[in-house]
Amino acid sequence: MDVSAKTQEKKKMGFMDKIEKLGNKLPHPVLMFIYIGIFVLVLSAVLGSMGVVAHTELGDFPINNLLGQKPIEVLKVGPTGTQVAEVYSNGLSYVVGTAIANFMNMYAIGTILIIMLAIGLMEQSGYLSMAMKSIVQATPMKLVTPVVIFLGVMSNMASDAGYVVLIPLAALMYYTLGRHPLAGLAAGFAGVSGGFSANLFVSSTDALLLPFTQAAAETGDAMAKTQLAGTLSVTSNWFFMIASTFVIIILGTIVVDKFVEPRLGSYNKKDAEIEADHEITQQEKNAYKFTNKIMLIVVALIVLAALPIDKNNVIPVVGDLSTTVALVSLVDGAMASSAADGFLNSIFFKGDMVIMLMFVIFAASGLLYGFKSGKFKKAADIVPAMCKAMADMAPIIVILFFVAQFINYFNDSHLGVLVASLGASLVELIPEGSMFMSMILMVAFIFLTAFVNLFMGGASSKWGLLAPIFVPMLMVAGFSPAGVQLMYRIGDSATNVISPLMNYLGVIVVFGQKYKKDFGVGNLMSMMMPISIAFLIGWTIVAVLWALAGIPIGPSTSFFI
Repeated sequence: MDVSAKTQEKKKMGFMDKIEKLGNKLPHPVLMFIYIGIFVLVLSAVLGSMGVVAHTELGDFPINNLLGQKPIEVLKVGPTGTQVAEVYSNGLSYVVGTAIANFMNMYAIGTILIIMLAIGLMEQSGYLSMAMKSIVQATPMKLVTPVVIFLGVMSNMASDAGYVVLIPLAALMYYTLGRHPLAGLAAGFAGVSGGFSANLFVSSTDALLLPFTQAAAETGDAMAKTQLAGTLSVTSNWFFMIASTFVIIILGTIVVDKFVEPRLGSYNKKDAEIEADHEITQQEKNAYKFTNKIMLIVVALIVLAALPIDKNNVIPVVGDLSTTVALVSLVDGAMASSAADGFLNSIFFKGDMVIMLMFVIFAASGLLYGFKSGKFKKAADIVPAMCKAMADMAPIIVILFFVAQFINYFNDSHLGVLVASLGASLVELIPEGSMFMSMILMVAFIFLTAFVNLFMGGASSKWGLLAPIFVPMLMVAGFSPAGVQLMYRIGDSATNVISPLMNYLGVIVVFGQKYKKDFGVGNLMSMMMPISIAFLIGWTIVAVLWALAGIPIGPSTSFFI
């Protein structure tokens, strides 16, 4: 009877269940990254001893033996596509000597710590809980998932902050609604990471990829006898990315609501490490309204300060109105491009200014609400609030230390370049010709990028390696450099949620463990796999139809030359 029951259970087990079961057999994320890091070191020693070299358009990248005694030269790709070399006396000196720098230079560390300090104030003051309750009351149940995914997509304007802000908030929102919090985590993760390239506005991703595309397009211009490098701008993919925002929302909502959440089943709130709720007082309601009014004014002033001012095109004030509405013409590509360039080049987009602005806004919200509601009685009360946030960060910091080592071993050994170059060689085998073959090339490049993304992190660094190969090659095949960049962005975004090299993988797992103690990488992968597949296939289909219809992908740009 027992044997029969087990047999039936195996038959009922679906594909996602098998992935989850397999994934949950993986060790703790910390141990997993330690083991993978050791594997990369050993593999680099084997391939380095064999003299394996990755051949790319940027030059040759010999595999570095990170365990050897011979000098090694780590080649990195600069912003203009040039190689920058870092020399170490031997592999072991690299491993030992760079460990601290690998950790300290990991961008996620600073972003997470700074943001979590501010979120600690918001959470401990009670403002975060009050905001979530208000959103829950104002958002219809059916619109929760699309709203979360939309906010996730839009959060990429603020760099990586969406990972540490929106995703945990989405899980909390679902929990408050009585829905499964892990479904909220999946929806937030899908929007922030899976929809990383989509946006209604020009984002930092557009600016990061542009220099690589322009440099590669100069080579492509010589090969295809065109002059397109100088026409590229941060708005080159704008129209398509606006449409992509809604594509991601629709696909993500369908998969999360119809597949992911039903599969998770009902949720037992006893599993959550969430503090018990309390009755909202009138003082708290008044404090919430006051805080929102003040912060709305602050945000409006920041946005106005960031807007570019064109002294040659002053918009007159109509009548006695104190404000005017500026209409940006999408027909005039140059005007749109100039405005977007000016906005991105404002002081608020310099360095880590976006993160610090978010820190100020979040911290100020927590402080205003805390003192107005009576939660904070004196200035000294804010210190324990921030300390509590840092205490909660301990598991994430431990994981990120080993993640940083693994990522740097993989990149600096040149194994990442090797994987990328091998994938590029496969696509070069596809013959060029008719529109049908052009579509085959498009799909092949998108899927190749999606595959490479599983083994090589960093959107800009990866594009720095792929752009010199594929931009000229696909320009000769008839694609515009802006079109090639767009294809790359689709593939790069779609598999972010299942990439083991994603910087925030361990962070997301820790967020999930707040609602399910044994939540692991397997649980996360089984949740995100159908979302990733839907994004990759659905987004690719939209791109193919867009190209066939000849619709512009940005001001004065299209898929084809």
